Amino acid sequence: MISGELATLLSGRYIEIPIYPLSFSEFLNVKGIESSSRKVDNAYDEFEKYGGFPSVVIAEESIKDTILSGIFDTIVLNDVALRAGVKDPTALKSIIRFLADNVGQLVNASRIVNTLKSEGVVTTVHTVNRYLDLLENGYLFYRAKQYDIRGREYLRTNGKYFIVDTGLRRNAVGRKDGNYSNRLENIVYIELLRRGYTVDVGKLDNKEIDFVARKLDETLYIQVAYELPANMHETDNLLNIKDNYKKIVVTGRYYETTQIDGIPIIYIVDWLLSN
Repeated sequence: MISGELATLLSGRYIEIPIYPLSFSEFLNVKGIESSSRKVDNAYDEFEKYGGFPSVVIAEESIKDTILSGIFDTIVLNDVALRAGVKDPTALKSIIRFLADNVGQLVNASRIVNTLKSEGVVTTVHTVNRYLDLLENGYLFYRAKQYDIRGREYLRTNGKYFIVDTGLRRNAVGRKDGNYSNRLENIVYIELLRRGYTVDVGKLDNKEIDFVARKLDETLYIQVAYELPANMHETDNLLNIKDNYKKIVVTGRYYETTQIDGIPIIYIVDWLLSN
């Protein structure tokens, strides 16, 4: 709302300054926890569960979910539904739950329509596309486009959606979520945006590179893995990229292994605190 409406009001040049929930480093500062402390891993578990909205971070655990629910309703009902004149809030909330439950998965409007139909919510591709735009404009979700690394062009295919805060995702899904890989991917994506990167989903022939992050003359390729597979081949896709840009694997668990085939293996906590 601030970005779009101020631009209209000023009707001239303006600078957009993205603002995100607290980073993990900021989260630790608010909590008074040193990055070298043994409490860091437990703090990350809390950060992953409840996210980085300041009012949630400083609250007692017993009321964190209540605050998240209020933030979620404010964004959905006021910033999105009310301002856009949404006449079908049920469909809107169903789309939000679908996106939150499928972060890191390639989706399109047709798939969403079919899924909602199976749940008894009738809508159209046109309506879904409109709501997707509203959710992006409301900064609740961000869309990562697919980029053909070999052809150096964007693909007019499915994209991936990521939610601005993991606490809001948990609130939207409304249940205990065991998909650690998707949650980890969401945290990495938002952190890359926070660091000023433009972030796409990479495609190399029939292989997927989780993220292609670019900033000025810098390009960074990232694979995200909650656990390293037993064959240790998580780096295979990255090794198929024949250029000299930096490539890393970010993991959700700590490993003594620091690199595979020359590609750094970085624990998520260490990566979040590396900048």
